[in-house]
Amino acid sequence: MKKILILVFVFSYIYIFAQIDEKIKNIRPVNPSALKVGEELTYVVRYTFIPIGEIKLKVLRMYNKDGRTVYETRANIDSYEGLPFVDLHSVYTSHVTDKYFSEFFFALDKHSYGWTFTKYDFDYKKGFVVAQRGFRDGWQVHFHDTVKIPGPVQDGLSIYYYARGFARQQGSFDILTYFRENLTTTKINFYKETYPVKIDAVDYNIDCVRLDGVLGYTGIFGLTGNYEGYFTNDEACIPVKASLKVIIGNINVELKSWKRDGWKPPKRS
Repeated sequence: MKKILILVFVFSYIYIFAQIDEKIKNIRPVNPSALKVGEELTYVVRYTFIPIGEIKLKVLRMYNKDGRTVYETRANIDSYEGLPFVDLHSVYTSHVTDKYFSEFFFALDKHSYGWTFTKYDFDYKKGFVVAQRGFRDGWQVHFHDTVKIPGPVQDGLSIYYYARGFARQQGSFDILTYFRENLTTTKINFYKETYPVKIDAVDYNIDCVRLDGVLGYTGIFGLTGNYEGYFTNDEACIPVKASLKVIIGNINVELKSWKRDGWKPPKRS
């Protein structure tokens, strides 16, 4: 009986992820130009009304890999100095395809005992991801694993670009996500309805679309659970505001500055 239950569980697991993969294959990015080399975005992170840090995102370069167009992206996540309850410094690098899925992920995280690294290599032809984790000092690997994946996967940074690539439509998607060495699903609900959104960086209402969902993984600073975001209603589809759940409660993220040729936040008419 136990063996039968195990087999039922395994086949159910395979079926669920096969359905997810098939759904993903049948959709195409709504905003193919959301990834643009040279783009730089800076966000301020607030807990209640207190600024606690910044997130800086860059699209560094574009290159070709086995006939696929890939973009190298980077996020620098830093808390402000002198805060009594948070000391956070991380650098994420994700190589994202023009279909908005991860090819490669590398992270550096600062701890009280030093810097650690995490590396994920996604091999979709063979159907697995190779994960490594260790200390930056001497690049010592203390964790190594190979995990089967049934299709295209997101990492902790590429999912940000995926959301931008597929926003401005109506629909709900369960997205395969590999992060913190766990394969899970993240739910994203996209909406077509537009909203006026105000941020400190501009003196007018920005034309935005909304999305929300549930993170299937635990990210930096205990990021998990429900989230909500507002993205510009244009082909750049840049997030301007978001509310996220972390260890200490809810945090708010707001666009502070940007560098993107020929772009400014679209005005709500």
